[in-house]
Amino acid sequence: MGAVLADIGTDHAQLPEALVQAGIIQSAVASDVNAGPFQTALRNIESAGLSRQISVRHGSGLEPLRQDDHISTVTIAGMGGSLIKSILDEGSNKLDAVDTLILQANVAADLLRQWLYVQGWQIVKEKLVRDADHFYEVIVAKRGDKEAPFYHTGLGFEEEMMFGPLLLHQGGEAFIAKWEGEYEHLKRVKGQIAIANHQDQQADSAYGRIDQQLKRIKEALAYVKSR
Repeated sequence: MGAVLADIGTDHAQLPEALVQAGIIQSAVASDVNAGPFQTALRNIESAGLSRQISVRHGSGLEPLRQDDHISTVTIAGMGGSLIKSILDEGSNKLDAVDTLILQANVAADLLRQWLYVQGWQIVKEKLVRDADHFYEVIVAKRGDKEAPFYHTGLGFEEEMMFGPLLLHQGGEAFIAKWEGEYEHLKRVKGQIAIANHQDQQADSAYGRIDQQLKRIKEALAYVKSR
């Protein structure tokens, strides 16, 4: 028997539709908080003849899920890390029977790693996807040993949270391009702060935080390039 998926923020329900058609999952719940995408998803699933396998629902976060859905995998993609974290926090009671989380944050993926660690989920796979000048981190987590992916790089726990413990091991051109770009961006911001607010206490604090970020990025890039 295949997985039963809940796709939160499903938009047009393209992901569950493709997975059901490919035989990768048995069935799915596709939900969206916005009425427009919900109606579009409903039409798409009906047109595809998949209404028996995919239940399209309107609601916020994990709220539309029911115990008798027997969801085994939850996907939340295309949002910021802070919003995904809020969805997981607010719907934590809906995750009791779930064994796999697949999360894709447009920004602040480190917040998801922190949440997973605190809640006892083990990160089992990470992937960095590049689309032109945009980079997307995908995190797959299962219930298990939350410590397992960490403490293997020598960079420190906070650094592994920031860059992704498994992404650091994988390295690759996308990783280097993303963090070299971020390094140059932060250098420019640092220069602007130095020029505009050289005697401002808040600016000094921001300057220090950026310096720390630059140091971490430099160390991570050196680690990846040395492998």
